[in-house]
Amino acid sequence: MIRSEALLDGLLIMLVDDDENICDAFGNLFKKKGWKASVFLDPAKALDDLAVNRSIYSAIVVDINMPGISGTEFLKLARDIAPFVPVVMITGHPSINIAVDAMKNGAIDFLTKPFEFDELVSAVERAVTKAKAYNLENAPYPFMSDEIGGRVKFRLEDKIKELSVLKAISDTLDNAEEKDAIFNGTMELAKTITNGEKSLVMLVEHGSKELVVHATAGYEGLDIIGKRFSAQIEPFKSVIEGRSQLKLSAGADEVSRILSGYTREGTNRHNLMTLVPLIINREVMVVLGVAGSEGRMSLTTDASALLLSLTTKASLKLANHALTENIFSSIIGVISSLINAIDARDTYTKDHSHRVTEYAVALARTMGCLQEVTDSILFAGPLHDIGKIGVRDDILLKRGSLTDEENALMKSHVTRGEEILRPLNLFESEKAIVLYHHERWDGDGYPNGFHKDEIPMTARIFSVADTFDAMTTTRPYRHALSFDVAKQEIAKCGNTQFDPLVVEALLDSEDFRDRN
Repeated sequence: MIRSEALLDGLLIMLVDDDENICDAFGNLFKKKGWKASVFLDPAKALDDLAVNRSIYSAIVVDINMPGISGTEFLKLARDIAPFVPVVMITGHPSINIAVDAMKNGAIDFLTKPFEFDELVSAVERAVTKAKAYNLENAPYPFMSDEIGGRVKFRLEDKIKELSVLKAISDTLDNAEEKDAIFNGTMELAKTITNGEKSLVMLVEHGSKELVVHATAGYEGLDIIGKRFSAQIEPFKSVIEGRSQLKLSAGADEVSRILSGYTREGTNRHNLMTLVPLIINREVMVVLGVAGSEGRMSLTTDASALLLSLTTKASLKLANHALTENIFSSIIGVISSLINAIDARDTYTKDHSHRVTEYAVALARTMGCLQEVTDSILFAGPLHDIGKIGVRDDILLKRGSLTDEENALMKSHVTRGEEILRPLNLFESEKAIVLYHHERWDGDGYPNGFHKDEIPMTARIFSVADTFDAMTTTRPYRHALSFDVAKQEIAKCGNTQFDPLVVEALLDSEDFRDRN
């Protein structure tokens, strides 16, 4: 009797794939196993070689999708030329019909990319062992029967479903930028994977040792967002401390009833649940819950593996989001320190940036601007004079008139500010506040001399707010004007220095009434 190990010694594998990198990689890995590989990028040349050297090959590995002669056509021709040589088909674009057709035409096995190299080795070993068992009887290995074809079709359907879900996970989470979008996408995918009816996301508060329901899907009519649970009770304690997925059946306790979506005591729908931890920076920060009816919900090994893939991807996305927020907060903290430094240089303009921002927000709301405009003002408003950090004190604090040269240096603060903030990749509406808040409606402003609607709306609003604050703040050379007087002076400049619609909003708004 021939040992199975001996059958697998010194194999010569024909590799046929139009991707040179794949052929080289597989060829090198086969060599490390002690096998040899003949690589062919052209299936026609592979068939020519097979016709001459059919007796030396132990197995053929061929890609289905190739230009010229397809893998399926290659398989039929190879079977005619060398019926004793087993064929393993591979593809990155699985199709049930193509795969089953290939195996009915004589392929021993079928692998879908991506796969581990060990999977390919196992497939080749099975193919060689099976083929040599038939060869001992001088009979070619048989074509696949309809019964085997049915099993293969079922396996391929599962594989294609798995790949489809993995692609959906990747597409959904890659496109999710905000934290709530990540949570919503994760909940919907979890329901899809398990055939669940409900899903929720709970945030773990390690300080208070509690979980709080942050988002739900499928809990229509049940207001459980904000509901808190102790992290010290089951089943949460096991999920958090064990850092592993937990499957359970809904019981009569309050936690089970709430998670399963049936809050009335005595309600028993034979619900199943699973809780999966999301680990961020080595701690369980989020727990994903999925619930569904027994007999419908699938908590198989495959479903659990897909849930693990989902939560791993979601955890990574959330970790990256948190890192980005921390970096951004650090940058804003540094810039805020610079703003405070600017305000500290001139006690007469202390808190100017924050006051102007408040005025601009009030104007935008009075005008009924979109939320995007208000958000841009809130973010970029405090940064509008950041460029003054590069203006010398003798110019910035000068009490008299500026010379032409000094005036040019003072005006440069808008372009300097834009340069300082450029690494933040501000939105255009945010950048406009920094760069264009000294433009004029009549085109006589700076830095670009924009005219009327050429000036972005956020800058037009900020220009009025900036001027209003300057007029109502005490300066070394004059006392602050009252709100009413300042509004009258600004009204005179409507349609020349300022957008008349913004001036109208200033006059109409209750936020600009005299405070005394």
